[in-house]
Amino acid sequence: MLELFTGALLLSLLHATIPNHWAPVLAVARAEKWPLRRAVGVTAVAGLAHVLSTVGIGLALGLLGWQLSGRFARAAGWVGPGLLIGIGVLYAFSGRGHTHPDPSPVQLRRSRRRVVLGLAATMFLAPCLEIQTFFLAAGTHGPAALAGLMGVYLLASVSAMCALVALAHRGLGRLRLDGLARYERRLTGAVLVLVGVAGFFVDW
Repeated sequence: MLELFTGALLLSLLHATIPNHWAPVLAVARAEKWPLRRAVGVTAVAGLAHVLSTVGIGLALGLLGWQLSGRFARAAGWVGPGLLIGIGVLYAFSGRGHTHPDPSPVQLRRSRRRVVLGLAATMFLAPCLEIQTFFLAAGTHGPAALAGLMGVYLLASVSAMCALVALAHRGLGRLRLDGLARYERRLTGAVLVLVGVAGFFVDW
């Protein structure tokens, strides 16, 4: 289980670092001249919306994994790692990473509440599908493992997004993270494959 949680943590941080997860909020914050506290607060709201939709899908897959592990107990030990490796290879060779719609053009002439709702809705409607394999694998270990994975994903994703917006808002260095988007799927695939391989050698 440690390998599964570690992989989920790495993947959560990786995806939170990709600019399309936090740059739209920063762009609106700068255009509206929001103070740091408000920019970080809105980032947290948008991040939670993003996590909510992702976890909703992950919960369904995790419960599916739990049911499958009960019916096929002997296979549960290799199904999870096998899925991680297989999907990891597919991701690594499937092209560039996902993108989120840019909400900034429609935000700036609206009230603050509508701006926040628009950002949150944009993030909610673009869940991260790459993490879902981890939820399915965690489900084979029961509800406690699934709940723990959800907690790791939520804390890592939202915290990283808020930290990046805070750093960029303060102008601490030029955050040049756009290049990560080119290698997002390769890095995601590498994390999935490594955790899957570890699963064959370590008792989850």
